[in-house]
Amino acid sequence: MKRTCLRCGAPLQGRIDKKFCSDDCRTDYHNEQRRKWERELRTVNRILAANWKILTRNLRLGRNVLPVEELAAQQFNFTVYTASRRRFPGRRTYWCYNCTYQVSRSGIVRIRRQNQPE
Repeated sequence: MKRTCLRCGAPLQGRIDKKFCSDDCRTDYHNEQRRKWERELRTVNRILAANWKILTRNLRLGRNVLPVEELAAQQFNFTVYTASRRRFPGRRTYWCYNCTYQVSRSGIVRIRRQNQPE
């Protein structure tokens, strides 16, 4: 089996565990991997920030209970959150940074903001 560089495809010689033909190829390969990861991270953070703004705006307006459809109409993305935990069977709490929300079976969302450290 002929071994080739992961970056440029050039044939490899030397150590059996060698993956790159040169330091430049190794650096370019890892920089590209990091750029891909950072792009994905920025996308997720953008969605989380938008969700957080929607949650905090509703809380500021005194609206801590509202229908799922209304949050969806405000462009809330229910598939991205920072954490989740099942509290009771069929009841899950989702976190978006320091805000939590629960979606009931009847389609009602309850929003809370976690206490801020003083």
